[in-house]
Amino acid sequence: MRRERVRVLAAALVFLAPAALVAAAKAPVVWGVKQSPAKAVKRGAKFSVTVAGQIDPGWHLYALEEPQGGPVATVVALAEGDPADLIRVEEGKPKMLPDPVFGKPTGFFEGSAAFGLRLTLDKSANPGAQTLHVLIRYQSCNDRLCLPPRTDAVNVPFTVE
Repeated sequence: MRRERVRVLAAALVFLAPAALVAAAKAPVVWGVKQSPAKAVKRGAKFSVTVAGQIDPGWHLYALEEPQGGPVATVVALAEGDPADLIRVEEGKPKMLPDPVFGKPTGFFEGSAAFGLRLTLDKSANPGAQTLHVLIRYQSCNDRLCLPPRTDAVNVPFTVE
């Protein structure tokens, strides 16, 4: 009976250990602000912000548009209540190759990825120091596995005139 419990425990550890290691591992993408407004932004004005991710070697993340049944496309948005409206998001040209995990041509970034946000500041924004909360939902994969999609936030400080 004791021997059977040991076998069951060993089998459970073999099954759960890889998932626990993946869950405990740090994210292979670290996000930050690449470009924020250099001067104060007027209420109602258009302005740009760029966020960028540094991607660990051997990993990649996916473009803003992906084929159906493929990986999770990257989504960039603002947090609810931020003092700006997102007009559009632009990305650099992704690599286009068949993905080894999904078996479909996908657009992806290795090494780094930058996303430019074109925004309009709310006319009712309070003057002074403000922060945009850029939310990036993405999936990162290597040539063997994909991590579950996650959402990271990048705080972008700026000043309202």
